[in-house]
Amino acid sequence: MSKLNRVLVFTPTYNEKKNIGLWLGGVPELETPTDFLVVDDSSIDGTFEVLRNLSLNNPRLIIHTRPNKSGVGSAHAWAIDYAFSSGYTHLIAMDADLSHDPKDIPKLLSAGAKANYVVATRNKRKGGKNELPGLRKLWSLGANILCRIVIPTGLTEYTTSFRCYDRKAMEALRRNPPKNEGYSFFIEVTELMHQSSLKLDEVPITFYNRKFEESKIPKMQIFRSAGTILRLFLGRISIRVGFESK
Repeated sequence: MSKLNRVLVFTPTYNEKKNIGLWLGGVPELETPTDFLVVDDSSIDGTFEVLRNLSLNNPRLIIHTRPNKSGVGSAHAWAIDYAFSSGYTHLIAMDADLSHDPKDIPKLLSAGAKANYVVATRNKRKGGKNELPGLRKLWSLGANILCRIVIPTGLTEYTTSFRCYDRKAMEALRRNPPKNEGYSFFIEVTELMHQSSLKLDEVPITFYNRKFEESKIPKMQIFRSAGTILRLFLGRISIRVGFESK
């Protein structure tokens, strides 16, 4: 059944029992009819049971359970494919740990009315704020600075997952899916959106430290992200050389 003129709000989960109910309850009423999608990687803390109970009173909640912990990037890729094939006009993707405030969703949708792809930015020059502690904050700042230098797109934010996709953006990612299934997925998506010549925009948010439990970002992620950035940079060079040789 087509969901045209409907918005899908998506989050991936793995052991988010304490957060998922607060996340769902925090999404404000939107002008556009809205459904909710949670992709759960077989949480072992009771997250699925909480979701199942929530769905009894919320027919707009869609739950997709995967048999293994398959990577946050692949969960986003699945949601993008699902949203497009189901006919949704826009997809909002965000974290379930309340580091992204659901009340900021209308800001992304408003910008998404004019842009194909919108990213929530923590950059203070854009009016954003990053409340991550210590090394995690330094990592996010460093990764975004490196991206802006090596693979500039006009955006200041590359690593947060809080984003809005319209149908053109979703279609472009289905035609040319990202190779990375982990956290570097988000850097690669922004580069693919830029290479697809779509209209990109960003809106400022406050990025909060997660409410419960610990971060799930692997300790080696900084090196994986650096490898992804290098691959994307070399891809740009290859495209440029190919164009100049014609």
